Amino acid sequence: MTDRIEEQSTGPVDVRRIELPALKDIYVHAGWESARSAVAPRSSGAADELPGHAVVARHPGASAQQLEQYRLLFGGEPFDGVHRRGLPSVLAHILAFPVQMGLLAEEAFPLPLMGMVHLSNTVEHRRRVTVDEPVQIKAWTEGLRPHRRGTQFDAVVEVLADAADVGRPAESEVLWRGVSTYLSRGAHLAGRPGDGEPERQPESSEREEFIPPAKTGQWRLGADMGRRYAAVSGDWNPIHISSVSARMLGMPRAIVHGMYAAGRMLEGREPDDAGHRWRITFEAPMRLPCTVAFHAERRGVDASAGQVVETFTGWDPRKGRRHFTGELASPA
Repeated sequence: MTDRIEEQSTGPVDVRRIELPALKDIYVHAGWESARSAVAPRSSGAADELPGHAVVARHPGASAQQLEQYRLLFGGEPFDGVHRRGLPSVLAHILAFPVQMGLLAEEAFPLPLMGMVHLSNTVEHRRRVTVDEPVQIKAWTEGLRPHRRGTQFDAVVEVLADAADVGRPAESEVLWRGVSTYLSRGAHLAGRPGDGEPERQPESSEREEFIPPAKTGQWRLGADMGRRYAAVSGDWNPIHISSVSARMLGMPRAIVHGMYAAGRMLEGREPDDAGHRWRITFEAPMRLPCTVAFHAERRGVDASAGQVVETFTGWDPRKGRRHFTGELASPA
């Protein structure tokens, strides 16, 4: 699996400690800013540069109640110390997400938070994180680059041991590391769309005809799936909650959280002892309610890397449109 996470970046030297943000407050503030910008747009439509600092916050850890809510959502085995002991990778993301969003909501961040498109995630789950284990969460942004529809960037998040040196954590202190790639539509670097580094997602992926693979599973997602995931994650982004709130943001219907798809894709497949890596790339949104056809395939063992590789695809069985592709590399 080749991706940006290979860089093993420790982030900016300037690390600022913050209180753990509340996602609800972030979305309320972002909605207000979006409404204000619609009335009085910014004087410049150009993205400038990303913040040169990282933020870090302490987190008390996932409670047993939250793990049980997660298990019920995805239908997995119990976290009873026998069947499972470690947090699923997407639950580690859920712990980290408020810190990432707190950084993106800062006044100095050059791109609007509302309407941002989630393109992909790449994650390295290095070590097991257990229930009620306190951690530190560090977030920063990097890789501001042009996209034909606006500007892309990466949000990097690390879940660190509670006693880690947040400025320069040892590799053994990095429990989980994720890179989320976002697109801000309509915002261009210095007002010059198309300049600089090419976008990371190849345009050919949109032009190539998608031929669905053999279906190995099927997901039936009700109109309430966005609310059910939000109840576990705290991510009450209006675009996921109802058709009414989604239409306020320009979508015809609510769409399911991308990380719900990642959690469903990984459920029952990722190792409890961690040491695995995975990625997911999003294409057509999953508009609720919907049926998703799913294909999982074990590609075999990569002997040079000592990994077992599985690939995944989700698509709309009626329209033949691909929703996502994914890959999981686990220790052999």
